[in-house]
Amino acid sequence: MKKYLKFLARLPVPLRAKLLLTIADIVNGNLKNLDVIPLTGSENYYRCRVGKLRIIFEKTDTETRIHNIAFRGTAY
Repeated sequence: MKKYLKFLARLPVPLRAKLLLTIADIVNGNLKNLDVIPLTGSENYYRCRVGKLRIIFEKTDTETRIHNIAFRGTAY
């Protein structure tokens, strides 16, 4: 099981729901209203900020892959 799935399972339900909606937007390519910036030093890796949480993901032409979800200090 992915580490970030266990992390999501331990979060309070309202926060988990907000993160799942944000992940759905990321996967569907709706990045316009999200706080997304590219990570320095890598071409296809991005960071999405949701409050104190960060979603690290890789976006290529064919797919979007979530790599990590963590609090601000431990996400990178």
